[in-house]
Amino acid sequence: MDNRMDGTGSLQSARCTGSDLLRWIGLGHEVGPRSDQIVFPMRRVRTGTLVTHEGAPFESLYFISAGTFKCVHTDPDGYELVQGFLARGDVIGLDGLSDGVYGGDAVALEDATVAMASFRELLNAARQVPSLEQLIYLASGREIRRKNMTLEVMAAVGAEVRLARFLLQLVARQAEQGYSSRRMVLRMSRRDIASHLGIAHETVSRSLTALADWGYIEVRHREIDILDLDGLERFKRVTRGPAIKPPGGRGGATRRARVLSLAGRSEGSAVSAV
Repeated sequence: MDNRMDGTGSLQSARCTGSDLLRWIGLGHEVGPRSDQIVFPMRRVRTGTLVTHEGAPFESLYFISAGTFKCVHTDPDGYELVQGFLARGDVIGLDGLSDGVYGGDAVALEDATVAMASFRELLNAARQVPSLEQLIYLASGREIRRKNMTLEVMAAVGAEVRLARFLLQLVARQAEQGYSSRRMVLRMSRRDIASHLGIAHETVSRSLTALADWGYIEVRHREIDILDLDGLERFKRVTRGPAIKPPGGRGGATRRARVLSLAGRSEGSAVSAV
């Protein structure tokens, strides 16, 4: 990847190859001389900048090289729903394949870098390098899997359980990229998380505190350490019935915490605009 920068940190004539795209998405074993010769432009994206606009004509896919994005859908009443979060190895714009327009805004949560691939050019390149067509299928399949994982999160009534599932999914995706399987930095805000999980943003903070008090995690602003991975995995399986926190927890204290998982008794079932 040619990634030269000027003195301001802006990318100048930056580009990547088809081999880079394959490596980012986990198809490094498919790279070769032909994929090395296919070139795509790179784009530096500043925090808060949109890469795709909801309703705009679909033209390109954006392959994330670095950084984190949130995908946001705005309904006619102006309510913004955070549909998901994307990071390195993910592809922005796949929803445009369905009806020719982007289904939401993709907003950078931090300074990021993406490769921009015109879909028409990508299909032409795939005729020369079949693994690039496989890349499109793999990226689309992962997008479907992520939607299913979101449904799994929402199946839990209790806010603490939703948050536990969300954190475990984030750290699992992070581990797939070769990073820590227990420590993470949340690039998204509490409000973004609340919108995604369908709970009030105040509930996110209270649920983080509860998970920390129960010894599952340690919270330092946006830094999260998972202290009891096995326990958190067990806790995430709570669906509708009340669950008792096993004895133990941080500092060896013996605590029992009852999860309010009935819709009528848990504020976690409330949806709040952000």
